Amino acid sequence: MSNVTQEPDCLKPSVAAGVFADLHVHSTASDGVYTPTELIQQAEELGLGAMGLTDHDTLAGIPEARKAASEAGIELIAGIELSCGWPGKDISLHVVGLFVDESSESLTTLLADQKRHRFYRAMEILDKLQALGLPMEQLRERFNAAGESVLGRPHIARYLIEIGAITDFQQAFDLYLKRGRPGYVQKKHVLPEDGIAAIHGAGGMAFIAHPGLIPDWQKIWDLIKDHDWDGIEAYYSEHTAEQFTFFNDLALRNGWLLTGGSDYHGDYGKHVSRFGVFGLDRQSFSALVAGLAARRLKEKAA
Repeated sequence: MSNVTQEPDCLKPSVAAGVFADLHVHSTASDGVYTPTELIQQAEELGLGAMGLTDHDTLAGIPEARKAASEAGIELIAGIELSCGWPGKDISLHVVGLFVDESSESLTTLLADQKRHRFYRAMEILDKLQALGLPMEQLRERFNAAGESVLGRPHIARYLIEIGAITDFQQAFDLYLKRGRPGYVQKKHVLPEDGIAAIHGAGGMAFIAHPGLIPDWQKIWDLIKDHDWDGIEAYYSEHTAEQFTFFNDLALRNGWLLTGGSDYHGDYGKHVSRFGVFGLDRQSFSALVAGLAARRLKEKAA
């Protein structure tokens, strides 16, 4: 007989925090550190009942996550975080899509174009950094062999730490990668309304991601307030209590649903210890699922 005692469910971090579903998580399919399988294993250990995999501009991790979730008894929400914006405007908006069909042509066509642009943008960043005297050839080779992975600045930041060019993740952005620094290259943005339409075409729901991180909220709100949103990510790991109240009230006024999550990327960045302790409780998650059913019934009747 084993002497190992299993931790009671009530002591697991997610259960203790009252979180049933963390619906904003990233894997190695985009810029996360852990594979989809490893994330599901962590979710099980934390006591989560559901997890949303929302990689940046890719659905490549969903099949692996779904298989692991089925084995672990966790509900997997197929999701995505789309990078959106406007031509000629150096501002961006992220859109979280949840409950999407990863085989949908409306999304796969859009994402194929996004993936190509991300690759060319990453290579242009490497050119700029190499021109500064940083040795980037090894990372260039990795990017050329990246296959289905969607490339982004976090990959470059981690490499700069690896070669000793910087000492921590944020320093890469402060010195080289953020807007106004020598390695910055502007994204090609998808219009928010096109991203929303692609998510709806894939049977999913579209949410304004981490609105509290948007520098000029009112300016962005004026651009997006009339779009066909399903809701907003009010339960976000970096939101203050005041921000949650503000965005919750906004959702109530517009008849929107709420979503939320940690924005976990792994063992780096601001969200290291937040996986599974930010998100939706069971009642809020049930309301989200009911909202999805209502949207699909409405679309079917139209």
